[in-house]
Amino acid sequence: MTASCTGGAKGESPAPMAIDSVSVEETDTTPPMFVLGINDGHLQMVYWEDLKEPVKDQDNAEYFDEIHQRWAFQDQFRRNAKQYTKLIVDGTKTRDVKYVDEVLLNPDGEPIFYAELHSRPEIPSIGARYVLQGEPKLKDELPGIVLVTESYLATHKPMAIKYMQEHNYPPMPATVVKQMEEKYGMKAERSQQICTIGDRYTYGTIQFKGEYKKPEKKDPEDKLALALEVICDGETVYSFPVEGWYDESFGPTWNADDGGEYFPSKIEAAFDGPKGPEFCYVHWAPESATTGRFLIRDGKLDRQEYTVYHSLIDEPLPVWKKDIEEMKRLYVADDPGENKHVELTKWAHVYIDYDGEQIWISDKDEENGAFFSRENGKLKLISTVRANLKPSFPESRNGNHYLMLSGSAGGPSYYTEIFKFKGGKVVEKFNAMEIYGEIDECSLNGKTISKEQGKAYMNAVPDATEPYIFWQEIEE
Repeated sequence: MTASCTGGAKGESPAPMAIDSVSVEETDTTPPMFVLGINDGHLQMVYWEDLKEPVKDQDNAEYFDEIHQRWAFQDQFRRNAKQYTKLIVDGTKTRDVKYVDEVLLNPDGEPIFYAELHSRPEIPSIGARYVLQGEPKLKDELPGIVLVTESYLATHKPMAIKYMQEHNYPPMPATVVKQMEEKYGMKAERSQQICTIGDRYTYGTIQFKGEYKKPEKKDPEDKLALALEVICDGETVYSFPVEGWYDESFGPTWNADDGGEYFPSKIEAAFDGPKGPEFCYVHWAPESATTGRFLIRDGKLDRQEYTVYHSLIDEPLPVWKKDIEEMKRLYVADDPGENKHVELTKWAHVYIDYDGEQIWISDKDEENGAFFSRENGKLKLISTVRANLKPSFPESRNGNHYLMLSGSAGGPSYYTEIFKFKGGKVVEKFNAMEIYGEIDECSLNGKTISKEQGKAYMNAVPDATEPYIFWQEIEE
């Protein structure tokens, strides 16, 4: 592999020409596409632009041509969506897929925002869905990412991709690094060989030290960093420069939270085409995913960037309108005479046990409402909140999590409910009635226990903590 990337002066590629757009060659009406999501067990090609054709105005005039070009590229795919019938698997193999439909609305019937990849399958992305033929519904693993048409495969031969040892990639050959240092006039800080392609090409990256003194820099105040996407073909070295930002105190950065290191792209599929090789890549970063193709054309390495998706992380579980209606129904059903008169106006996730989902729905004054858990996709009433029965949240301990509701039961009486959670589910329910501070009666999981046992149970419950409750208005 090292021998295939020696990089002498002979055959050095000219200065790279940036495409960085979604312009498509005239005959290339069905280029490879990327399925980056799973929706209800189906592969999903996530859309990156609004479905409506953009209109030029004073707000977008500067970038209108680029925006319209991206929209046209997406619209071209939508018009040809049914032609994409092959999924590239393991480099050179294919699996049959079939177009199913488009997902355009969320469960509340509202339009879904484009160019977003969600961390939770419960939150849909907008885009086209495909079923993988001969397979049950997918769960959380994609067998392949690149989707192509039969006509594309007829003229583009897939090439095998062999990755080096992950997270311990060897450096690029010293001759290649030296050649790139001389070409760009900078000293390399790190380099990596990532994979070989078709027993001919080697893909890797080089990151330079310090500030990149770009001669034609638009704003002299900008400080730039520089990394290279590199593809070697024998002694010929092709490079594509990727600019980042440079800070004298913190160093370089190309993506949020990259720790000053340029992340390599992942070559998901590669093809030997009539006009030259094409390498389909996804550039993964902590909060984004960029899709596109590297193309070797006329002795240059070009990059055709499709789009940049926003990868949403640490998303809260969604609560849809149907969930609100179901919680209201269960709340009223628990005590129709009283609860039907209560207007529930807001809700919040309460993270009692992170292994599950707990929701508090309430009236505006937080005097009446209920707590729910969701188990196997079904909402389940835990307990109701009354004006005299207030919730508190004992801290978690030894894998046990608690919800307590307590308050005056009239006169000298005081009532307490304690729910213990484990694995996202309620595993114990304790009830106690105290009179003048002494337990009068108590039960555990519906069975009466002694006063001594009840006192010991209550004493073992940790002290309450004050959680942050982020309320969301139901009307919004």
